[in-house]
Amino acid sequence: MNVAYIVPSLQKPSGWRTHAVAFICAMSAHVQPVLFVAQADRDEAKALFPDFPLFVLPVTQQASLRGLKGMSALFSGWQTIATGDYPSIDLVHSLEAYPTGLLGSWLAEKLRCPHALTSHGTYGVIWHRYLLDRLVYQGVLSQTQLVFPVSHGTEQAMRRYFDRSMKNCRVLPISNGNDFYTKVPQQEALEREIPPVPTLLTVGDVKPRKGQHISLQAFAQVKREIPQACYIIVGSYTQNGYFQQLARMIAEQHIDDVIFTGVVSDETLHRHYQEASVFTLTPQEIEGDQFEGFGLVYLEAGAYGLPVVGTRCGGVADAVREGITGFLADPDDVDSIAQAMLRLFKDPALAQEMGRANRLWAETLTWEKNAAEHFQAYQEVVKQ
Repeated sequence: MNVAYIVPSLQKPSGWRTHAVAFICAMSAHVQPVLFVAQADRDEAKALFPDFPLFVLPVTQQASLRGLKGMSALFSGWQTIATGDYPSIDLVHSLEAYPTGLLGSWLAEKLRCPHALTSHGTYGVIWHRYLLDRLVYQGVLSQTQLVFPVSHGTEQAMRRYFDRSMKNCRVLPISNGNDFYTKVPQQEALEREIPPVPTLLTVGDVKPRKGQHISLQAFAQVKREIPQACYIIVGSYTQNGYFQQLARMIAEQHIDDVIFTGVVSDETLHRHYQEASVFTLTPQEIEGDQFEGFGLVYLEAGAYGLPVVGTRCGGVADAVREGITGFLADPDDVDSIAQAMLRLFKDPALAQEMGRANRLWAETLTWEKNAAEHFQAYQEVVKQ
C-alpha cells in the first residue's frame, strides 16, 4: 500500500516533529511512505527519511487564510498539487489537522483516493475562531474518511466545535506511541533509588496552557510541609507577562528552591529525570480551545520510573492511568494537586509502585502498536 504523508514542520524540536518522525518510521513496516514536505523542511526531510520518495510543497503548516501571505502560500500549494505528477497512491494521510489537512485533501482529490488526518489537540479545533479558515476546515473534515485524534479528549474538543462536519467520517482516537523507554534500561527504572532531596520536576514550555502557575501554587503548599523540597522547571521561556506572573508569585509567596532551567541538553534532561522524586505537569484549558492533546511527557517520566501528577484536561487522561501511574485532579484544584504531590513525597513505597507502573505503561504504548492500529484502519477504508 502506497500512502502519502503530508508532514508538518520538521525544522525545530516540537511534538509535531517527534510524532511525524517516529510515526512514519513505524508505518514503514506496513506501507510504502511517500512524503510531502514544506520547501523549508526539504533538507531535514532528506536526512531523516533517505529511503522514502519525497515531494516538496511551498508550505504544509503555519499558514492560514487570515492574511495575504498565508493565502498566497496555500494557493501556491494548491497550484503545486494541481500541476504535479505523482506516483500511484492508495491513501493520503495528513499528519496535522489544518492547514496540513487542507493540502492533504487537495492531494487526495487529485489522486482520487481516501484522505485521513491526525489531530494533535489545540490545532484541531482552534480554527473555529476564524471565519474563512473555519469554513474551509469544515469542508476538509466533511470530505475526510478517517480522523485520528491522539486522545479521547482531543476527540471531544473536536466534536464540541466541528461535530456536524465530522458526521460522514470515521473518528478513531489512537494514543500516541513513544520510544522513551528504549533510552532507559528497565532495571534502572524499576529499581530507582529514592533521591536524597525531595524533588519535583516539570518538563514543558513555560506558558499558561502548561499550567506552571498551578503547579507552583501546589508546590508552595508542599514547601510548608517539606521545607527541603525543590522544584525544577525545564522548558523554554521568555521574559513575557506569564513568566513575570510566575516570578511575582514566587517572590510574594516566598517560594524558595524553584529553578527555571530553560532548554537543556539531552544529557542534562536525563540527569534531571534521574534526580527527581515526582513528575508533574498541570495543563489548563485556555479559552475552551487550547489544551494538551495527549501528554507524551508523562510517558517520558514513566521511562525513568517516576510517578506523575497531572490534571483532567484534554487528552491527559489517556496518558495517565489515574490511581495507577499517578494522580489526576481538576485543572484549578490546587489543594488536590498539592495533596497528591505530598502523598507521593511522604509515601516512598507508593511512589515507587506508581513509578514502576508508569514504566510498564510506557512500554505498552509503542509506536509499533500505534502503527498497527492505523494500518488496520487504512485497510478498512482502502478496501471500500
